[in-house]
Amino acid sequence: MKKIRVGIIGTGFGAKVHAPVIKSHPGFEVVSISSVSRGRLDDIKEETGIENVYGNWEEMLEKEDLDLVSVASAPLLHHDMVVKAFESGKHVLCEKPMAFDALEAEKMIQARDAAGKMGWINFEYRFLPARQKIKEIISSGTIGKVLHVNFSLNIAGYERYATSKRGWLSQKDQAGGMLGAVGSHLIDSLLWWTDAKVESVSGQLTTHVPEFIDENGEKEVRTADDAFQAMGNFVGGGTFNIGSNIAVRHAEGWELEVYGTDGTIKMSQDNKVLVGIGNDPLEEVELEGALEIPKGMNPVAAGYFNAFYRSLDEVYKSLLGDEVNPDLPVLEDGFRVQVVMDAIRRSAEERRTVIID
Repeated sequence: MKKIRVGIIGTGFGAKVHAPVIKSHPGFEVVSISSVSRGRLDDIKEETGIENVYGNWEEMLEKEDLDLVSVASAPLLHHDMVVKAFESGKHVLCEKPMAFDALEAEKMIQARDAAGKMGWINFEYRFLPARQKIKEIISSGTIGKVLHVNFSLNIAGYERYATSKRGWLSQKDQAGGMLGAVGSHLIDSLLWWTDAKVESVSGQLTTHVPEFIDENGEKEVRTADDAFQAMGNFVGGGTFNIGSNIAVRHAEGWELEVYGTDGTIKMSQDNKVLVGIGNDPLEEVELEGALEIPKGMNPVAAGYFNAFYRSLDEVYKSLLGDEVNPDLPVLEDGFRVQVVMDAIRRSAEERRTVIID
């Protein structure tokens, strides 16, 4: 099996999730990882088992012979890292959200085209069996024309959010907030399932826990949203509601309702799908089984494994020149999500419905 040489940028999510999951795939060889903050290099080497650890990501791009760069840093840094990775002749897998805004996302696409390379956005949840089944049902026309979609992810994270620092994730000017962290996944699946474009959107961004004071009296002022809601219309008809709140004490996780002219789909927790056709009652449908998690994989990576590994397998096939899976999210998918997120932010700021051109 041909080995694809991978370098990872980011020693947070990159070290905890990207490194172990990519290493578990026989077609990839993780040869290097780079810290963004230049810290904990010896610890990262020990934790990941990756020999070549850099304190400067640009140095890694210059020195390492890589086929693929996995960008798993804070979103504010994605643009520069992705563009330079393309300019250095590498293919790129970029974490979501793609960029700070749609303008940056567009420039990243231009850099890919100029380099003649391939690029993907890590909307890995597309490959979960439950979401694949929903795509199959909607695309087949079984439930008819989609009239309305409710889709949400609520997380019981109030205690953690109120009692610890959140760093860049709580800062608006650093592309933090739940709209980017969670909303990007919600919007991507929404667009992918329906194969539709958003015509207009009305959004609300909320910061329920606006500050945190640590034991030394140091205050972290939160400027980014810890909850958001948005409602909108699809081009050609149909409506949707999406939202997320991590500042609650009890939550049900992923919840989906798709209402069509001929039937209904409901999904919960990304592992149970119910379908009702006509006036028949909702019945659970069979899903493909989950992948076996490799022994010794850390719990954080294990939580992403079932989706991320499947997505990586499709990336690997694309890099070998095999037939490209149409569900594999490319940079254009990230751009479309970014356009909708920009419109939601604008709607919240201006307190009005925004028409998307």
